[in-house]
Amino acid sequence: MGAMKKTPYTVKDFAWVHWTPKEMKKLAQEYFVCKKKEYAGIKAILPEKRTYENTIYALERSGGPDVDVFRKISFLGEVSPKEEVRKASHSIMVDISKKLVDIEYDRDLYMSLVEYHEGNFLDEKKHLGEDDIKLLEETIREYKRMGFDLPEKTQTKLKTFLKKVSELGEHFRNNINNYNDYIVCTLEELDGLSPRVIETLPRHPNGKYIVSLQYPHIGPFMAFAKNRKKREELALKNLKKGGKKNLKIIQDIVKLRAEIATILGYKHHADFKTENRMAKSGAIVDTFQHDLLKQLKPLAKKDLDALRAHAKKLGISSLEHYDIAFVSNDLKKKKFDVDPESLRAYFPLPHVLETMFAIYGKLFGITFKKHNAKLWHKDARLYQVNNKNGSLVGYLAFDLHPRTGKFGHAACFDTIVPREERWKSQKFVAPFTSIVCNFSIPTKKTPSLLSHGEIETLFHEFGHALHMTLSLSRHESQSGANVAWDFVETPSQIMENWAWHDAVIAKLGKHIETGKMIPKPVREKMIKGRTFQSGYMYLRQVIMGKLDMDLHTGRVKNGAETYRALTKLYTGINLPKNETLFPAGFGHLVGYDAGYYSYLWALVYACDAFSEFEKKGIFNKEIGMRWRKEVLEKGSSQDEMKLITNFLKRKPNQKAFLKEVVG
Repeated sequence: MGAMKKTPYTVKDFAWVHWTPKEMKKLAQEYFVCKKKEYAGIKAILPEKRTYENTIYALERSGGPDVDVFRKISFLGEVSPKEEVRKASHSIMVDISKKLVDIEYDRDLYMSLVEYHEGNFLDEKKHLGEDDIKLLEETIREYKRMGFDLPEKTQTKLKTFLKKVSELGEHFRNNINNYNDYIVCTLEELDGLSPRVIETLPRHPNGKYIVSLQYPHIGPFMAFAKNRKKREELALKNLKKGGKKNLKIIQDIVKLRAEIATILGYKHHADFKTENRMAKSGAIVDTFQHDLLKQLKPLAKKDLDALRAHAKKLGISSLEHYDIAFVSNDLKKKKFDVDPESLRAYFPLPHVLETMFAIYGKLFGITFKKHNAKLWHKDARLYQVNNKNGSLVGYLAFDLHPRTGKFGHAACFDTIVPREERWKSQKFVAPFTSIVCNFSIPTKKTPSLLSHGEIETLFHEFGHALHMTLSLSRHESQSGANVAWDFVETPSQIMENWAWHDAVIAKLGKHIETGKMIPKPVREKMIKGRTFQSGYMYLRQVIMGKLDMDLHTGRVKNGAETYRALTKLYTGINLPKNETLFPAGFGHLVGYDAGYYSYLWALVYACDAFSEFEKKGIFNKEIGMRWRKEVLEKGSSQDEMKLITNFLKRKPNQKAFLKEVVG
């Protein structure tokens, strides 16, 4: 696999970052027409003439000369600074998604695959690779999951439902991205926030400061602002993120998903979604989460009792939802004598990036070099990733500061997916991957200064990026992060561990003014504080996972009320009835439907894998290259359990996970 060659991109190859709405519409239409024509060609092949290449591979690679065009258009909708481009992307995605359902939901295509599987495949099989056979079996399974064994009338109904779900999902995501509520504060009402944070806040026409729902605003404000009334005001606005229209949309999506699952013969949508994941069924996920809740509830109670006791010392008689971050931060500061805000001075973003590249470059045998291509915004930076021998690996972009209309969280986007150029060509398409975050905006005086939590986020997304960039899977649908949904977070979550090791913190920390590293006693306190309030933190993760599963098993109908009830049951915290529209802003209900559990599920494997690094040393190149070769390069060309078992050289277990989560 390592012998695959990739051709470097020219300036022309990056032209897509500047596409206009007109170009996007034209290219999307060409992609659709080409796909339709290629599908017709596959269906027209005579049974005796069918081969793996002209049927299975042709289906996998359909879409014309630029099979990544759809991903590029979608990505520009998340990051373009031009509103007309974002709007056009959204409109095109809704339109083409519906059209693709029309041509992909095709029984004749399914029969073409079956024809090959039951015919010439029997002779060809011995010449095919394990990845080829896996692709064939999984493609046939996915077509079966589209209901092609059902009567034609039922298939038509199913097709209509699938198109509607796709359209509603686009609207749901768009409503979250464009939800721009905020509060205004006087300088006195910002008491507790650092001058650095205040400096980044925009000004209202009335002269006051704007504090938005964007993470670089709401995060520090909820943790540091002393004005309790203003914290409540911002928290209530955040609970309404997405708005009532999104609450209605997600109810409609869940209802449609339930009907689709019933038509296909599944008990509920959760069983349908988990069938092709590592978990295999909704019941197994329920057991996993129920067992975690039992272990976490007493730990979370202990954490919250400590917060309630500390809140009283701060003059807060009753701990409310908008007090938790503030009280937690204050208690952590007193307990470990570490002020997260003052630590930011040690973590200027340019130095953090440089250090991150150095650490993982050595570990995985790669280098990072700045590329001069102009991207979609002046904040976005591009790096060329090479192997140590100079051969091209791929391209990695960073877009790390907030702006209006931009994707509001942290994520990694695989815009150009690595794969072989042609059938068994030994030449590979170079990947283009983007990390999108929302760290504080640098000023003329100061670069963006990260909190340690933001470094953890950056390392996490960098793990996704390496999974996508280092992939050497021949097939696009098996490439990089195209793995079972409950394994996709393993290569990202394992990376967070490095951010908590003393040797790494020492390298990352370089004071903005003095250039000195963080003193060792401070680093020790930081590391001791890692598990501070972790019982409560992980419990909240399980509550969100349970909400997701409860909705998609049909156990509950009202997501907002369920979230309030679960929060009250497991934490004792009351959320306001009218303002709590939590599912409306919970974007994972669309992208991760019946899959939010996968963060903790994948953490089991991430913890176990990292324990191998701890045994040999966290900078051990041999283990690093083994992780690259056995997991990162293979995507889903092999079963995920086989990948992790091959890396560990044993069966995985929960010991390291329980040590981290439960202590």
